[in-house]
Amino acid sequence: MRLWLTVFLVAVLTVLVVLNSRDAGLRQRGVFATDPPSPYFHFSPGGSERQKVLVVHGLNANKEVMNLLCLGLSDAGFDVYSMDLPGHGDSEIPFNAVIAGNAVKSALDSLGPDTLVIGHSLGATLVLDVANDRPLPSVVLLSPAPTPLDQVRSDRILVLTGQFDLPRIPQFVPRIEDAAGTGDFRKETIPWSGHSAFAFRPQAIRTIVAWLGGDPSVVRTERRLVIAILELAILVAIPWVWLSREPAGSTVARWSLLLLGYIAASTAAFFVSAIVVVLRFLHLFATDYLISFVFLAGMALLPASLRKAPMKLANVYVGGLSALYVIAAAVFIVSEHVHLTVSDGRWWRFLVMTIALVPLSFSDEVFLRPIRPWWKAAGVLRPCMTSCWRMPRRHGLERPAH
Repeated sequence: MRLWLTVFLVAVLTVLVVLNSRDAGLRQRGVFATDPPSPYFHFSPGGSERQKVLVVHGLNANKEVMNLLCLGLSDAGFDVYSMDLPGHGDSEIPFNAVIAGNAVKSALDSLGPDTLVIGHSLGATLVLDVANDRPLPSVVLLSPAPTPLDQVRSDRILVLTGQFDLPRIPQFVPRIEDAAGTGDFRKETIPWSGHSAFAFRPQAIRTIVAWLGGDPSVVRTERRLVIAILELAILVAIPWVWLSREPAGSTVARWSLLLLGYIAASTAAFFVSAIVVVLRFLHLFATDYLISFVFLAGMALLPASLRKAPMKLANVYVGGLSALYVIAAAVFIVSEHVHLTVSDGRWWRFLVMTIALVPLSFSDEVFLRPIRPWWKAAGVLRPCMTSCWRMPRRHGLERPAH
């Protein structure tokens, strides 16, 4: 029954991914041949072609985060370009605010003076800086971060903020209106929304489309959201189906001994990692340390877990399929909403990380999953995870490893 239910869920998930691929077909990758070079997504117009639109994401974001908005604009016939700022997404240029501003100006030079501009947070601030130096026909600012203002040279400005936005942002909006002077200025607060969430709200996207002169009735954001929610629900349901089976360890170990065992394993991993990060060759920033720590803690627990429940070949198969499932979900589903990629020629790291996680995963299966209720099992993991997250900062491993 479990197998057939999984097959059904995978089939439904495949259909949803295929439906989403139709939207992905409207999107092509490119790089603005400017200084600095800026990667972008180009969303082809879905109807009668309108003006070009440049979309600029915020800090610690990327062009993938703006996909839902860009697809909505594409539905309405806009020719949309969503760029990566330096230090974000596919950009190979280190982040610098001045360079980021130049990247936005260069992108607008490539697209032409009639290009409409949308910016979120830091991206909105960069758009305001550009509008200080040159006229922009129409501007949409989503939760613009405060910045010194002289003038905003645009005849049409729409500012959207969230009801629960950062306090300084709604306080900054009147300064934008003053700097804009005369012209068509509109500000709107999206209810039940924070700093970023309203960028995914269908009504907010329709408001933007209408403001730019498009037809909001053709926007299909609700359909995309339903598909995304169903995909995420199935991604959770499939592991839940298999986790409902009998755990490898049929009996619960003594609470005190179990807690001491995990503390001892995490302490041993802590001190070894203080001397050497055994998986530093992965070159995944602080993840080098995190995966190394998990591997060492798992190896310390593995002898005891093997004595309690021998590792069967079937469990290895399930572990491999689980890793494949996670990778496929990341590549085909999660990557549609966040930037997720591995440099060319480095895909072997997925295999290394999978193998490194096996010892602790098996030990958790044997020792923790039989524990009920679940919060007691989570309590055992607390010492391990606390040590795991403290070490990178102590040893400066949050910096890139070259």
